[in-house]
Amino acid sequence: MPRSHTIPALLFALAVSAFAQLPAKDRAAHLASFELVWTTIRDHNPDPNLNGLDWQAVHDAFKPRIDRAKSADEVRAILREMIAKLGVSHYAIFPGDLYAAIGEPSATAPAAASTAGIETTILDRKAVVKSVAPGSPAARAGVKPGMVLEGVDGSKVAPLLDAASGLDDTESRRLANLAVTQKLQGPADAPLKLDLLDADGHAKHVELKPAGERSPVESSTVQFGNLPQSRLEFESRTLPGGAGYIRFNEFLDPVTLMPRFESVLKGFASAPGVILDLRGNPGGIGIMAMGIAGFFIDDSGRKLGEMKTRDTTLKFTVFPRAWTYPDRLAILLDEGSASTTEILAQGLQDLKRARIFGTRSAGAALPSDIIRLPNGDGFQYPTAGYISSGGRVLEGNGVVPDVEVRQSIESLAAGKDPVIDAAAEWIAQPSPGLK
Repeated sequence: MPRSHTIPALLFALAVSAFAQLPAKDRAAHLASFELVWTTIRDHNPDPNLNGLDWQAVHDAFKPRIDRAKSADEVRAILREMIAKLGVSHYAIFPGDLYAAIGEPSATAPAAASTAGIETTILDRKAVVKSVAPGSPAARAGVKPGMVLEGVDGSKVAPLLDAASGLDDTESRRLANLAVTQKLQGPADAPLKLDLLDADGHAKHVELKPAGERSPVESSTVQFGNLPQSRLEFESRTLPGGAGYIRFNEFLDPVTLMPRFESVLKGFASAPGVILDLRGNPGGIGIMAMGIAGFFIDDSGRKLGEMKTRDTTLKFTVFPRAWTYPDRLAILLDEGSASTTEILAQGLQDLKRARIFGTRSAGAALPSDIIRLPNGDGFQYPTAGYISSGGRVLEGNGVVPDVEVRQSIESLAAGKDPVIDAAAEWIAQPSPGLK
């Protein structure tokens, strides 16, 4: 190529390269975020040897790539690649967009919110109606389990799910589901407009008028650490056949949750068994696992497992309550069950006190903190390691159910829950014991 053509081509390439670079302000924020992630791992990883890695060499190798990154998504990918070298869970980078959809942790919840009576779950990267409370505005409008939620008040749900799609960390998926839930908490003085797809794929638009009635699912607004506000839900009922059913969605707010749990459990004193539904429960305060376990273990000295930081060891010792439930306990899990949920379930499975139904849990049992990065993203990092009383390492493995049963969009649409059905069938069996 003639020299006269080479120079313009080179200048054009340089111009394209310069144009593709992030603005200086954004690049500085990403570099500051990189440094914060790197130093946090160096100072707080439970393993001071950092899995044998030369962490300074890792820093020197990855920093130039962050400086050359052309987008926020590329920065996140580079940070996740660096974190993956540690080979443990509960390290996560998740987009600030998920926080924006939920609201900053300092934001207050509406003084009054409408209760649509809808519980959703994420299946096949879709927001699916899991349950509809009888008598709720949603039930009166014809909303049914198995319907796919497409939009709320004209705002599409897909972008929230896309923000977390492809991410393997539990926290991003939890935030995506929480963002959908928040959309369903509209003001009490305005209708809530929903766009759905029914089981046959037909579009359905409904408007839920404000109503004074509330869902049978009790809820309250809670906040923990630097997490966005969420709604702590608690539900209980007696199933056909007499088994008791208890569900709560997070291990938070022990001052409220623990007395409520005890009161409901005592109400099931004569039930042949209790089902504790922890599907989709991402955990929360770790020591609450010991408190819940104490309602089902009647002898002292048992423990669920041990948690080790750089400096201390915490034994998850079970302290039996004055009254303990004596009959069968079934615990329901799925891929969204993580952290404290896994500690409780695995510990009671090891102690032969519970039978697990559902699907393998998330395999993310480490306690962790979450900080906001200078570029607006979130960074989750573990502060300890954990091993169950039976010697199981839950990280990357999860709790393996005794009976594997899967929920599906089709079963929801049919008004069935095969996981609950399997647990209730086991409780109804006349043979003694857990097997």
